[in-house]
Amino acid sequence: MIEFCTKKRMLIALFVLLSVSFIILLVQSAWSTHHSIGDFNTLKGRKKGNESCLIGKEKVVEACRACSRLELKRELLFCMDKGYMEVIECKDKRKISRSCDIDPYTHKTRFWVFELVCLLVGTASYAMVKKRQKRLDTFLMEKINKQISEGV
Repeated sequence: MIEFCTKKRMLIALFVLLSVSFIILLVQSAWSTHHSIGDFNTLKGRKKGNESCLIGKEKVVEACRACSRLELKRELLFCMDKGYMEVIECKDKRKISRSCDIDPYTHKTRFWVFELVCLLVGTASYAMVKKRQKRLDTFLMEKINKQISEGV
């Protein structure tokens, strides 16, 4: 199968994959800023859990994080809204969970780390293939030279 992959075909495939990755990045960035997991109007009948404190009178106890599967199964309003939650403590010592937006910088950082890992794995794979090809070429040349020397 690999014998059919010429340099030209590999470069075209690489270009296509990079183009698709870039398009996915653009679409994902635009989609994630304008989309939430559930529409608030459709979630009115869901279980309660979206209480609030007086604005400016709360302290974040647990930073913004993704909701667990169990929390999503319970259909808690603050989890169904955006898929992320944080726990805050009001001035009257009540602890309340509320929905929050994850930082877009975190998404971009994760994406670029993933791309870097893919680049490193691809580079290492390319180096190994070249090394193996060179070794096979050397082995083939030795075999041909041996056949020539035995035939003469």
